[in-house]
Amino acid sequence: MWKLGTYTRNIMKSIDISIIIMVLIIATTERISLSSFFIGGKEQKIDFFKPVIEKLIKKGTDSSFIYSIISDSRTKFNEKYVKINVTGFLKKVDYSQNYNAFSVRKCRDFISNNLESLNRCENRFGVPKEVITAILWVETKQGAYLGDNHIASVLVSTAMSDQPQFIDLNKKELRENFTGDSSELKELDKKIKSRAVRKSQWAINELYSLSKINKVSTIQILDLTGSWAGAFGLSQFLPSSYLSWAVDGNGDGVVDLFNTDDAIFSVANYLKKNGWSDTQDSWRKAVYNYNNSKDYVDAVFKLASKLEISSYRETTHSK
Repeated sequence: MWKLGTYTRNIMKSIDISIIIMVLIIATTERISLSSFFIGGKEQKIDFFKPVIEKLIKKGTDSSFIYSIISDSRTKFNEKYVKINVTGFLKKVDYSQNYNAFSVRKCRDFISNNLESLNRCENRFGVPKEVITAILWVETKQGAYLGDNHIASVLVSTAMSDQPQFIDLNKKELRENFTGDSSELKELDKKIKSRAVRKSQWAINELYSLSKINKVSTIQILDLTGSWAGAFGLSQFLPSSYLSWAVDGNGDGVVDLFNTDDAIFSVANYLKKNGWSDTQDSWRKAVYNYNNSKDYVDAVFKLASKLEISSYRETTHSK
């Protein structure tokens, strides 16, 4: 069988990218009113996001999805996502307010109001209702604070973080807020650059997952809002987590993480599939996988231990 050589394949790929970008330019010129952020107009928006477009094409993302994301007037670049997703590790998160008296009272109310669903979930997955309730509280206060960040904008912005101007922006941000020993700056510069590359690829992968959700779900992906990290719903799942672990908790045939039952079952399924078993070590590892912060894990279990409703507390004390 005749095969294309590497040089020929690269030429074809380049042509493919150019054609799609031209289609995007023409289509947006005729049909879409874009953000005034791009002062030069529609073509400048396409050119600005060219690195993202090229990466998505290389990954095999459907071109119609790329068009729908980039051309939509709600999709805008915001440098705050480039900053916080790359340099956020420099700031310690305080989770202590999540297990105060008010939090405990609200969580007990949540358990009381959703007891039937939580019991079904606990019986199916073996994950205690207190832990599920605690995670939903720490994540979104059980739906009270879902986040208003446009998910597509979060991801396309973060996908730009490996571009030289934004690496420099984050290095400048580091120096403006840095209070440590100046000898540490060189290593932090390296870490910021490596994180920028990693976070850019992470965002591309999440955009690809979003394109798959667009094919298999009724979710209106361009309407999705959530956290600055690209997570959405009561359980704050990323698009890739939705594809892997979100489940239908109320039996209506739709997986909707803005629905309480679906969020409850999805959290439990996530933990179960990520190692939750019958040891405290497995519990902590599963929750750490949900959010890789020791302080987060500690907060979840401190809150869960204060709820004192099912066998969770007895099991904890017996280990």
